[in-house]
Amino acid sequence: MEDCIEEVQRLEKRRKELLLEVLQLRGQRNEEDVERGSGDEDETEESIDRKAVELFTILRTEEEGRREERKREIQGLREERAEEERKTWKVNLERQGLQDELRRLRRKLFAVARDCAQSQATLNNQRCDVEILKTEEVILPPPGAVEATFKKHSVKKCFFSFFFQEKLNSLVLQLTEESCQLRSDQQEQVLELEVELHRRSSRLTSNTQEDLTECRRNSCGDVQQYLLYCSPRYEPILEALLKRKEAAAGALVKAKEQSQELRVQVKPLREEIQKLELERTCLEERLKLTYMQRQEDEAVHFLEEKIRELRTELEIQKRKTKEMEELRENLTTQLLLYRFFMVFESASY
Repeated sequence: MEDCIEEVQRLEKRRKELLLEVLQLRGQRNEEDVERGSGDEDETEESIDRKAVELFTILRTEEEGRREERKREIQGLREERAEEERKTWKVNLERQGLQDELRRLRRKLFAVARDCAQSQATLNNQRCDVEILKTEEVILPPPGAVEATFKKHSVKKCFFSFFFQEKLNSLVLQLTEESCQLRSDQQEQVLELEVELHRRSSRLTSNTQEDLTECRRNSCGDVQQYLLYCSPRYEPILEALLKRKEAAAGALVKAKEQSQELRVQVKPLREEIQKLELERTCLEERLKLTYMQRQEDEAVHFLEEKIRELRTELEIQKRKTKEMEELRENLTTQLLLYRFFMVFESASY
C-alpha cells in the first residue's frame, strides 16, 4: 500500500511537472502561476483538475481563434479572387470592345481606300481623255474632223464651257493651217534629202568597191609576206606545242584511268565509313541508354535510401507513440488506483 501511495505521489509530481512544462510553453505569466501553485504543498486535486480544465479551455479557445483567423484569411482571399475575376471580366469586355472598334475602323478604312481607288481610276480616265484630246489637237487632222472629235469629247465629259470651246475652235483652225503649211515644207525637204542621199550612196558604192578590191589585193600580199617571215620562227614552237599537246593527252588518259581506279577503291571505303558511322551511332545510343540507366539506378537507390530512412523514422515514431500510450495507460491505471485507495481510506475514516 505504501508503495502504491508513493507511486501515486510520484505520478502527481510528474503531472505537476508536465503541467508546468505546458504552461511554460504557454508563456511567462502562466509559468509564474504554476511555480507559485506548485510551491503550495497543500494543493488539492480539485485545483489541479481546475487548472488542467482551464488549460484545455485556453487551448480550445486559441484553436478556435486560429480557426476563425484562417477563415477570415480564406474569405479575404476569396474576395480578392472575386475582385481579380471581376477585373479580368472588365478587361475582357474592354478588349472585345476595342477589337470591335478596330474591326469597324478597318472596314471604314477599306471603304475609304476603295473610294479612293475608284476616285483615282476616275481621275486617271479623265486625264487620259484630256491627253487624248490634247494629242488630237496636236496631230490636227482636217478641220471638220477636229471639230467633230472635239464636240464628241465635249458632250461625253463636259469639261469645257462654251467660251473655251469657241477659243479652242479658233485655235484649232489656226493650227490646222500652220500644220498644212509645215507638212508641205516637210515633204519638199524630204524629197530633196532623198535625192541627195541617193546621189551620195551611188558615189560611195562605186568608191567603196574600188577600195575593197585594192585592200584585198594589198592584204593578200601582206599576209603572204608575213607567213613567209613567220614560218621559220614559229614552226619549232608549233612542233613543241603539238608534242606538249600529245603528252598532255596521254597524261589526261592516265589521269582518267587513275581516277577510275580511285573511284573503284573509294567505293568500299565509303561503305566502310557508312558502317563505322552506323556503329558510332549505335555506340552513342548505347552510351545514352547506359547513362540514363545509371541515372535511373541512382534515383532508385536514393529513393530506396529515403524510403529506408522514412521507415526507420516511422518505426521510431511508432515506438515513441506506443511508449506514450503505455505510459498514459499506466498513469490512468495508477490514478484510478490512487483514487480508489483515497476513497477507501476516506470511507474507513
